[in-house]
Amino acid sequence: MVLNQTDFYKVKETWAISTILSKQAMERPNSPALQWEDEIPITYNELYLHCLKLSGGLSKLGVKKNDKVLILLPNSLEVIYTWISVNFLGAIEVPINIHYKGSFLVHETNDSQARVAVVHEQYLSRFYEVSNQLKHIEDIIVVGEGEVEFKNNEQSKWHIHNWEKITNSEPISGPVKAKYSDIAAIMYTSGTTGPSKGVIMPYGLEGSFAQAIIDIAHLSSDDVYYVCLPLFHANAQFMQVLPAFIVGARVSVWPGFSASGWLDQIRKIGATVTNTLGVMCEFIYRQPRRQDDSINPLRCIFSLPTPKDIAEDFEKRFSVTCIEGYGMTESTVVTYRRLNEPLKLGSAGRALDWYEVSIVDPETDELMPPDGIGEIVIRPKYPWTFMKGYHNAPSKTIEAWRNLWFHTGDSGKMDENGYLYFVDRIKDSIRRRGENITSQSIENVLNSHPKIKESAAIAIKSEYGAGGEDEVKICVVLKPNEIFSYQDLHKYCEENMPYFAVPRYIEYVDELPKTPNQKLRKNVLREQGITAKTWDREAAGIKVRK
Repeated sequence: MVLNQTDFYKVKETWAISTILSKQAMERPNSPALQWEDEIPITYNELYLHCLKLSGGLSKLGVKKNDKVLILLPNSLEVIYTWISVNFLGAIEVPINIHYKGSFLVHETNDSQARVAVVHEQYLSRFYEVSNQLKHIEDIIVVGEGEVEFKNNEQSKWHIHNWEKITNSEPISGPVKAKYSDIAAIMYTSGTTGPSKGVIMPYGLEGSFAQAIIDIAHLSSDDVYYVCLPLFHANAQFMQVLPAFIVGARVSVWPGFSASGWLDQIRKIGATVTNTLGVMCEFIYRQPRRQDDSINPLRCIFSLPTPKDIAEDFEKRFSVTCIEGYGMTESTVVTYRRLNEPLKLGSAGRALDWYEVSIVDPETDELMPPDGIGEIVIRPKYPWTFMKGYHNAPSKTIEAWRNLWFHTGDSGKMDENGYLYFVDRIKDSIRRRGENITSQSIENVLNSHPKIKESAAIAIKSEYGAGGEDEVKICVVLKPNEIFSYQDLHKYCEENMPYFAVPRYIEYVDELPKTPNQKLRKNVLREQGITAKTWDREAAGIKVRK
C-alpha cells in the first residue's frame, strides 16, 4: 500500500462511521449494505435511518459525546446498529467478550466507566451475579425476543429498558461530526501479566485497519464480505465491516465459525472476501475433501496466520489467495502479503508504508541484523493511526512506548527484503481460540478458592500450534491438608472463567519454582511442559461448554 502525505490527509476525515454512512445513504441509498446470514439485506439508507432512531433512544438516556457505552451482544445486526449509533452521538463504544463473567466481567465494566450497557438477555444474569461489584452502570438496554425475568429482586439497582422501544425513538437530526483524532472505541486486549487493558482507539486507527484491507484486497462495491468472527473484536468490526461500508459493499453476518459449514455459507451468499484467525484455516483444511472445493466465489482470505505447512495446498484446493499479516489492536495490522505477490511460507508480509516495523534486541532495544531474532517493534508515520494509550493505565502506556517504539511483546525476525516472520510470544500471555488470555486473570480466579495456596498458568503448544494456538496448563499448590479432585477444580474453573480460559491441563505441585527474590520462574514450568503427573481433561473425556 503506497500512501504519501497528500493521500493521507485526503482520506483521513472519511474514516469516521458517521461520515461513511451519511455518504453512502446519499450516494447509494438502495444498495444492499447488511444482512443476517442469507436473509434479505437492508439498504444503506435503511441502515442509516435505523441508526438515527437508535441514537435518539440512547440520547434520551443521556448518552452524549465521549460517554462510554458497554456492549455485550453475540454476533448479530444489533451489535453493528449499536456500534454505529453510539458513534453517531460522538460517544465511545466498549464492546466486551461475550464469554466473560465473574471477575473478567467486573474488571472491564468498571474500568471502562460506562454508565449505559446494551446486553443480550441471555447474559443479563451475569450482571446480577456481580451487581454489588459494578460501580458505574445505571441503565441497561436488554436485547432479546423473550420477556426479561428478574429472579433476585435487585432490578432496582439499574434502569432496565427494552431494545425495541429504544430503537423506535425519535431520530436525531444527524450524526455528530467526528474528527479522525476523536476517540471512537475502547477495546480490551490482554495485558502481559496483569488485568486486560483497554485500548483507546481513535477513528484514525479504525480507518487504518479498514484502508489497508481496501488497498491490499482492491476492495470495491462489487464485493461481499463474509463475517463470522466475533464482532466484539477489532478484526470483525474494522477489518471486515468498516472497509466494506467505506466502499459500499455488502456485509453478511453469521453467528460464529463452523468449519463444516464455512464453504457452503460462503457460496450461499456469494462472498468474495473473508477473514480467518488462529486455527480456523487448519480446521477448514481438515474437512473432508470434495471435488468442487475450488468452485467458490472467494477472491482472497485475510488469514492471520496462514499455517505454512498447509498454505500452498490450501490456496490450490480452494482456488483462493491467502493474505497473511501481523498486527494487534493497539497498532492495526502493520504488515501484509500483497495480493499479487507469490506466497512466502511463514511470512507475515512486508510493512505498510504508513508504519515502521523493526526487530530489536529485547534487552537493549538495539536494531537486530537481517534474520536476527528479537522483539517486534512498531511506530506510525502519521498521526492518530495508532492507539491513544491504555485506558486508566498511563504507566503501561509509557512502558509499551519506551525508546519511542511500541513494544509488541512478540518475537520475530525480518529478512533482508523486509519480510516479517513471527517466531513466538515474549510476553507471558496465552493464545487460545483466537483470544489472548493473561495468566494472571486465570491465577486470580484460582487463588480466590479457599483450598488453593497459589498457582501458575502457562501456555502449552497445542496440536494446532502452526496456527499460533496454545492450551492452558495450571500448576496448583494446595493449602496444607486440603484435597481437591481434578474434576472439582475443573468444574470450579468452568463456572468462573470464559470457556477459552478453562485449563485443559492441571498439575498439583508441592511448590512453585521461584527466584531468591520470590519471583515466579514460569520458564521452568514451561520447560517441564506435560509430565507424568499432569491431568488432561480431554483424556478424561471432559468437554468445555462454550
